[in-house]
Amino acid sequence: MILATIVWATLVSTFAGYYYIQYVNSNGQLNTAENSLNKVASSYTETADKYDLLLSEYSTVYGNYKYPGNNSYGALMPSLGNLIADFRGNYTDLLAQQDINQTYTQLLNDYDTVQQNSSVTKEDFGNLLDEYYKMFNLSALREQAVSISEATTLSVNVTIDYGNQTVTWQNETMVPVGYTLFGLLQKIANVNYTYYVAFEPGHVQVNSISDNAAISGHYWIWYYWNDVKKQWVYGPVGCDAWLLKDGGIYKWSYEG
Repeated sequence: MILATIVWATLVSTFAGYYYIQYVNSNGQLNTAENSLNKVASSYTETADKYDLLLSEYSTVYGNYKYPGNNSYGALMPSLGNLIADFRGNYTDLLAQQDINQTYTQLLNDYDTVQQNSSVTKEDFGNLLDEYYKMFNLSALREQAVSISEATTLSVNVTIDYGNQTVTWQNETMVPVGYTLFGLLQKIANVNYTYYVAFEPGHVQVNSISDNAAISGHYWIWYYWNDVKKQWVYGPVGCDAWLLKDGGIYKWSYEG
């Protein structure tokens, strides 16, 4: 139960004693408290979902910037514009904070200036992307800080498919709020990995899990379960950049 895993940051012994008395006197009071805690857990889940969604969108734009193919950097401007618009739609409340608002306004001005140029250079686009990422990270951290102050523990499920008909599950694994998928993997298995500074977002490539190393042409791939679509979704960013959510289901799969 969420009541057993999520604790108010302001909870003190007197408050706990109060709820104990209320439980003795009335189950209704306990149910009310549980509903409040459920709202806290839901709030953090929404925060993590929002962060992961925007991080996935940023990862796509960043990948096109690093490897533009036949596209010019000017052709990538609309996707960056959509990313900036999505930020505003998801962090409207934070834009009431003066420094976030000023940073956002400056980014819009810089975006419009570059957009008006006859051609967009790699440096121009990279600078805009860097401005966005710093603003996004700061905003996400501030929003998460609110949730973290209210909720402390998550319960998640993870499965590992070793590719040899061996599949294991670790259900209802308890981890602290703010844990990444990489942190979860290290918690449940022996992991060998490589850290790539140039990778972004996320820098970790998993080479082996529980001494099962990836050979040439094979890789350890991660997925998350989409509750709406009822299907596994390929991990869009590095595992060390993906935040876990309460009740989340994750999978590592050895594929080639």
